[in-house]
Amino acid sequence: MLKSNMLKSILMVLCIGLMPVFVSSCSDDEEPLLEGHGIVEAEWSDVNDADLDGATLVYEFMAPAAWTATCSDDWCIMMTESGVAGLSSLRIKVAPNEGQYGRSTTVNIQTEGYSEPCVLTIRQGEGFLEKGDGVYREINNWIYDRMSTYYLWNEKIPELTLDYSLDYQRFLTSILDGVAAYDDVNHDDGAWANGSRQNYYTYIESNAPISRAVGTPYTDSGIMITATILGTSDDAPCGFAVLWVTPGSPADKEGVKRGDFISTVNKIAVTQNNYQSLGSQVFNGNVTIDLNDVEFVNGVPKITPRVPSVLVGKDSYVDPSIYKWDVVKAPNGKNIGYLLYMGFHTAYDKQLIDVFNEFKAKNIDELIIDLRYNNGGHVLSSTLLGTLVAGAAHTGDIYVRTIYNASRTAAGEVGEYRIGEAANPENNGYSLIPEALTSSLNLSQIYVIGSGSTASASELLINGLRGMDVDVNLIGTTTHGKNVGMEGWMKTAGNYQFLFYPITFYCENAKGFRDYSEGFIPDLIVDDSNIYPGEFGTTRDLLTNYAIQWASTGVKPETKGSRAADDNVKVLKSSAEMMTPLTRKVGGSIMMRN
Repeated sequence: MLKSNMLKSILMVLCIGLMPVFVSSCSDDEEPLLEGHGIVEAEWSDVNDADLDGATLVYEFMAPAAWTATCSDDWCIMMTESGVAGLSSLRIKVAPNEGQYGRSTTVNIQTEGYSEPCVLTIRQGEGFLEKGDGVYREINNWIYDRMSTYYLWNEKIPELTLDYSLDYQRFLTSILDGVAAYDDVNHDDGAWANGSRQNYYTYIESNAPISRAVGTPYTDSGIMITATILGTSDDAPCGFAVLWVTPGSPADKEGVKRGDFISTVNKIAVTQNNYQSLGSQVFNGNVTIDLNDVEFVNGVPKITPRVPSVLVGKDSYVDPSIYKWDVVKAPNGKNIGYLLYMGFHTAYDKQLIDVFNEFKAKNIDELIIDLRYNNGGHVLSSTLLGTLVAGAAHTGDIYVRTIYNASRTAAGEVGEYRIGEAANPENNGYSLIPEALTSSLNLSQIYVIGSGSTASASELLINGLRGMDVDVNLIGTTTHGKNVGMEGWMKTAGNYQFLFYPITFYCENAKGFRDYSEGFIPDLIVDDSNIYPGEFGTTRDLLTNYAIQWASTGVKPETKGSRAADDNVKVLKSSAEMMTPLTRKVGGSIMMRN
């Protein structure tokens, strides 16, 4: 049949070629082109699919004359670029598609004497290619629903082409990256350094594979250390300075405290060559360490060993919000309250009220809140702390106003947290906030210790109190700069539980101020990163010392000529595992939703 049709086509072409052609011109111009492309009995379709791993496509067709085939995309190679009249074979080599997106191209076959090319499409994957195993489709649909409805920069999400077969972490990242591709509209969702995004604030966590378990107590030594050389020269003593010890952890039970100096681990001296591996061992516990007291005298460290060696185990413990509170008696007789607050968690709000009751009972005159390692938590807890500070005089004042995306705002949605009021955007009322009024200190000013780790709900306290004209005297280094918050949703799928926290609102104070994405610059700038740590809440700690001076005298102290010059040390770069106690802390300004 094919040969018969071929003969008919050839005869048709010959007959056409023998027909007289009448033209109005007397010149020797070329004959006019025939309409169409002339190709018949082609085996290809309008759209032709190629395997993702690459393929060689072969198609036969009848050509009325000589022809050429071209393609502009280099992943689609013409193995037969031309042919003659009659039965022809078109061979196309398609390269493997190693990208995330599907692709297509067109092949043009131009026959001599015809006005139009014959066009066929080669397609390799339709839309976004499925790269995953599809296990988390249900969760990914849930993520998309929340993101497209609540994400602060949700406008472009419906335009994204997404792969629902990916694991839930990669799927979420693909949405965030997709939105960022639109002129970086979600710039405020994440921490930046040197013009590069370090991470997204939006996150999901689960006890499903690829993520750590939710709500599981930490199991390690409970110690945060930094590798330190006791001086400015490389030949000075090397070891680990203890930055903090979590209350109730194995290290705490063995009497390890901030400011201790660890010189050996399992009888191995700490050096610049082995500190990262030894530091990981200290963090993971079940090690024997030698502890030393350190005192600087005229810039020279005096190291006093404590004996015997200490065995620090590894056990489960829960990281609390309140690490320490105390009342310091200033030289002029003032009672100054000190609170080391490490995270805003509603589970510890009742304990926080109890601490403020103690402050009231001890008639404190001033208050220092140490937030240097507090990277946030629940908005409700931040509002409660604001209430404990500001008191009844500010009852009903706006502490924070939450500004949502354009569609939610157009629908009239706005959230407000107010001093001393139970009503809030996330539940039917939080009774501990009005209860906190009876324990509040009614202060017109406070002193806050901050750093680059001070973020989100911690920055809410600074911004919220300043919005009510409570003086917040900030001491330390510039805060993190997280002026956005997240709503949290929980979902159970099979045996796994998922907690999802997308960025969904800006945080404004009563004055409408929210532009602190670059952080709050301290009123008294003090960088203690290269100063040997002293015990929290005492004058041996540089930042606490300045806060006590300021609180007791009411005059901002000078930093020139301080003892800091005598306590200089050289801090070595920590490994990721050594930084775990700091980086694992839950951050953000969190609202919980059903």
